[in-house]
Amino acid sequence: MRYIKKYSKVILVLALVFNIGSCTKDFEEMNTSPNSPTDVPAVNIFTHVITSSVNHELGGWIQHTYLGCWSQQWCKVQYVDEDKYQTRDMTGDMEGSYTDPLLDLQLIINKTTEDIADDKSVESNTALLAAAKIMRVWIFSHLTDLFGDIPYSGALQGLVKDGVIKSVYDSQESIYTDFFSELDEANTLLGSAVINFGAGDLIFGGDPASWRKFGNSLKLRLLNRCAGTPWTFTYDMVGTQADVTIGAGAAAFSGADAAIASLLGGNIMSSGADDAKLVYPGLPYRNPIFNTLYSRTDQAISQTMVEYLKVRNDPRLPIYAQPTPSSVTAGTPDWVGEQNGRAHAASDFSAISLLGTAVAYDEHAPVFLLTYDEVEFIKAEHYMRVGNDAAAKTAYEAGIAASMARWGATYDPVTYLAQANVDWDQAADDAAKYQLICEQRWAGIFGQGVQAFNLVRRTGFPERVFEYELTGAYYPDMGFPVRIRYSLNEEIYNAVNLAAAQTAQGLNLLNETMFNTAGTKSNQVWWNTREHPIPTEIDTPAY
Repeated sequence: MRYIKKYSKVILVLALVFNIGSCTKDFEEMNTSPNSPTDVPAVNIFTHVITSSVNHELGGWIQHTYLGCWSQQWCKVQYVDEDKYQTRDMTGDMEGSYTDPLLDLQLIINKTTEDIADDKSVESNTALLAAAKIMRVWIFSHLTDLFGDIPYSGALQGLVKDGVIKSVYDSQESIYTDFFSELDEANTLLGSAVINFGAGDLIFGGDPASWRKFGNSLKLRLLNRCAGTPWTFTYDMVGTQADVTIGAGAAAFSGADAAIASLLGGNIMSSGADDAKLVYPGLPYRNPIFNTLYSRTDQAISQTMVEYLKVRNDPRLPIYAQPTPSSVTAGTPDWVGEQNGRAHAASDFSAISLLGTAVAYDEHAPVFLLTYDEVEFIKAEHYMRVGNDAAAKTAYEAGIAASMARWGATYDPVTYLAQANVDWDQAADDAAKYQLICEQRWAGIFGQGVQAFNLVRRTGFPERVFEYELTGAYYPDMGFPVRIRYSLNEEIYNAVNLAAAQTAQGLNLLNETMFNTAGTKSNQVWWNTREHPIPTEIDTPAY
């Protein structure tokens, strides 16, 4: 009996040994989480690129806390420091794009290029490659338009063996030149692509034709930005200040209008159905402005925007803003904007208008990357520069109609367009017509603070922005900011290249490089060639 027990123990030991062997055979596979893949389809990465980059520009800190307020579409009603041009460290806004969506786009471009070379799903990979190039330009344009010269040609090498870690800064002019080349290449690639590249594209559902229109329309935006502002304008300054006349702004790129002309009538946005937008299905994927504001009250509509809309009897006002609580209680709904950059820290909430439900309190509301109404206003500017007044008027009025439709406003064109401050034919001269275009475009892109900031800097409109000093300005007597300060991380970890870029741009390092000194354009970015007045008197609050 003891022999049986003895051999039973031996068999048990052997069984354990063999069982251990069978466990270790697939040990690596068993201990690899299926939820942490090391490789995924390129279109899956593209989904993340879209959500992260769009949420950042159109729903993040840079939009609702800084530039939506600086462009005087929105206004802070508490925690108002940023509304007075006081900035924090901009590392997140500058470097976040490099470490997240731009790095992912580089992976997509690498993967699709390799797959095309290996003859794998060539048409769908070609379309995705083109879409990735367009998104890359869209994101990089956000960066260079705010900061000027940035790391570009030598950037995004952190995952490459012996890749550059401390990148030099490319000039904005050279970056724009490459933008145009990249968008041309995307247009060519999409011209031969007919296969949908996948539902991972949350903007156009993988449709190559829609991406082609978006890419070419984005090129229109960028070309127009460097095409100049060739009209002299006199500002009716607030108070006892003398009026200020500002000269024309030269074209940063002399070939811009010729390049715009070559795009018109082709594959560009031609109706609201072509709008580039991201629609949110709801919790947990909610509109990013809603996500920030549904449980807090930090933003209201600005006094500048309310006054602009009111004097034009503009039907977008009740969409952009809510009536003041006190006026609703009194049974006479009215809209009052808060003044940007005021000295007092918190507002009288009963007396001001918060942002409209469709703008900030609808979790499903779309956000817009680029729209048909903006394209029409770009066309109107172009036609004015080349002397085609009739075409400019047509595009201007089409832009207004498209904006009204996009916002769901009840719009009577006969009545609205006949108003003296809207009517093209009643404008005194070309400078006044240019002001009509720019201010209607500014009103139409409500909620696109980054693009509004670019528009206001480049054109000098709305006029009101430049006519008075903010009551609580953190940098008194400096006027409107002309750029965003560079990230503190760059000052620490890439100091040599940053210093070279600041020198190359001729930046005055005082006041965080954000402002010009009087009578100069020292700190303006390459395409911003028009000087603006620096006001010295303060406007009065709305209440």
